[in-house]
Amino acid sequence: MFLRYLAFSSLMFSVLCCVDAGVAETNSRASKLFPLPAALKPNVDFWKNVYAVYSEREVIIHDSRDMQRVYEVVNLDSLVKGAKVSNRIAWKKVEQVKKGYARVLMKFSRMGKVDPKKLKGKEKRVAQLFAPKTTSRQFRAASKRIRGQSGLKERFRRGLVRSGRYLVEMREIFREEGVPVELCMLPHCESSFNYNAYSKVGAAGLWQFTRSTGRHFMTVNYSIDERLDPIIATRSAARLLKENYNALGVWPLAITAYNHGRNGMKRAKRKFGTDIAKIVHNYKSRSFGFASRNFYSEFLAALEVASNYELYFGYIEFDRPQRYVEFQLPHYLALKTALDKFDVSVEEFKRFNPALRSPVLKSKRRIPKGYRVRIPHSDNVDPKAVYATISSKFKYDKQVTPDWHRVHAGETLSRIARRYRVSVRELMALNNIRNAHKIFVGQNLQVPTGRGATSSVVVSTAMSSPGKETQLAEADITPKAAGVLDAPQVVRVNPQRPKRSDKNRSAPVRDKPVYVPAKASAGKPAAGKKQELLRQVAVRRLESNTESLEDVMQMALPGHFVEMTKEMRVRVVQEPNLELVQYSFREIAPPQNGQVGIEPDETLGHLADWLNVETYKLRRINHIGAGSSIQIGQQIWLSFENVTPEEFHRRRVEYHEGIEEDFYQNFAIQGERLYRVRPGDNIWLICNRNFELPHWLVRKYNSDRELSNLVAGKELVIPIVEARFPQETLPN
Repeated sequence: MFLRYLAFSSLMFSVLCCVDAGVAETNSRASKLFPLPAALKPNVDFWKNVYAVYSEREVIIHDSRDMQRVYEVVNLDSLVKGAKVSNRIAWKKVEQVKKGYARVLMKFSRMGKVDPKKLKGKEKRVAQLFAPKTTSRQFRAASKRIRGQSGLKERFRRGLVRSGRYLVEMREIFREEGVPVELCMLPHCESSFNYNAYSKVGAAGLWQFTRSTGRHFMTVNYSIDERLDPIIATRSAARLLKENYNALGVWPLAITAYNHGRNGMKRAKRKFGTDIAKIVHNYKSRSFGFASRNFYSEFLAALEVASNYELYFGYIEFDRPQRYVEFQLPHYLALKTALDKFDVSVEEFKRFNPALRSPVLKSKRRIPKGYRVRIPHSDNVDPKAVYATISSKFKYDKQVTPDWHRVHAGETLSRIARRYRVSVRELMALNNIRNAHKIFVGQNLQVPTGRGATSSVVVSTAMSSPGKETQLAEADITPKAAGVLDAPQVVRVNPQRPKRSDKNRSAPVRDKPVYVPAKASAGKPAAGKKQELLRQVAVRRLESNTESLEDVMQMALPGHFVEMTKEMRVRVVQEPNLELVQYSFREIAPPQNGQVGIEPDETLGHLADWLNVETYKLRRINHIGAGSSIQIGQQIWLSFENVTPEEFHRRRVEYHEGIEEDFYQNFAIQGERLYRVRPGDNIWLICNRNFELPHWLVRKYNSDRELSNLVAGKELVIPIVEARFPQETLPN
């Protein structure tokens, strides 16, 4: 099997090399702007094979630094013997293959001199991939660089088809911005031209902008995320690439900076000049990993394959460009009003207006004032004339701004609805709740304002137990002047005991995990006798697999079950139904004494936006220099001259709720694993390089650990994340 793949690979490499020669002669402009150094040619050839030769069911086992060194091409279907399993399980098999090659290389490192003539089978093939004088140290290093790369042939072809929707307009935008139109091929490397693409670390859209970078060019808030709009994001990408080029001087570095960051490439340029090959092979930085090191090579490969697609894929029928008309809204407008007046369905409206987030599309928010609404082109429709027919009572000057309520033990949806003087049905619609009996402790619910409801305020106190929350009614709080925060109050409230009639309402829904006992966290009170007895019985029943989790849940009150799950570790033995997995949002503490601690995904710019002040003001009052960065957990003084602390907190919570909503809409937690911290590890490397998970998610699962100062040998809980649906699924 391996020899057949190897022969096929060699043949295709030869074909690709011939194509390279023709392209180099006919496309002199591109070769001058985007040179291909001889030292990077093996890397480019590797990625051309990934894009145009190997299918999505094939995995290339290779050396992550020497891209010519391919150990094997694994067929996933053969590996799992045709069984229908998830990609996660299939990739566990791939990991076993990788470990097998690592063992061979470690054996070579102990042998001293390796003679392929004296070896057989797999060991002989591996030895032939190395030079005769390879040292033990080099074999040892190679054993740590074994990587698996899926083929992307089908995905690349789908990207070519989709690109027809946008390329004409994209190229025009790049010409207007003074950027080479060849760079319009970069989305093949980022998202395969899928405007719905969303990564586990929060990059979104066709151009995979992060929130921090996107906010410099686009509107990214709870109602609008312009990173998801292919046209707006394309103009932003053109401007970012142009800024990179102006700062770095050559396109290879500007393109690499799109992935690695401009400041990182400035440091690389100071060491190695503008030679991209020297930077790729010699520049060392913790953040300059495989993706950044290969980004320019991936672009060159994508540019060549896309420019000569018929040589690789034959005839392709591209999607037709979307025809639409735009109209800028003078007022806030309800979604239903827009759909009725412009005579479009929700699905069609969403397809033409991808920047509108789910709160708008689910009518939790109004379409923002100033937003440029797009509707399908029609010769007989003038959007301005249609808008003029809308009654003034349906045109609003303000946005809907709901408050947030955090669910406490014993609360039901009907009780919360009565508190805020809204109907249960309205509360369910606002929070996309399908079953009124399935809310859970810690869940954040949006509640409409303006009904005369009492406000819910969470007060954290220095004297309270760690993690303790106290809820106060409006009558218990003396209003403070805007911009003034007094010392936190100490309030004691007896928590309400859940009633039997509320059974299972707070219990999270999972699909038959097995729970094993974990050590009790320091500082936590011992469980009561009844809770402990229930916990022990549940553990025995679940570990023996004699009863399902649903059966065991029937014997415990919601409060008991929640406490029970907090004291156990999860080991998944059956893949859950992704639609049923529940989650809770992290708690964002309100300002205390005029300060907040920096959360993941926050910058000074974000705080300044929520405060309606200039960023330099926050730098000045916190004595932070213009070139200095801030750290997670760092305490920052705030200025409440333009907004109240309550408004600042609302905006901040919405920002983080949006991040988590987007994540949980695209991914589900299937369980947990343990990771032992290694020497040299930090939380950035663990999140971004080892597991590609957002910092906030890892922190949520390790709330009792100090992540900013990791100690080798300590264990972290890492959530197992699975995509809810294929990341390149698009509406028809």
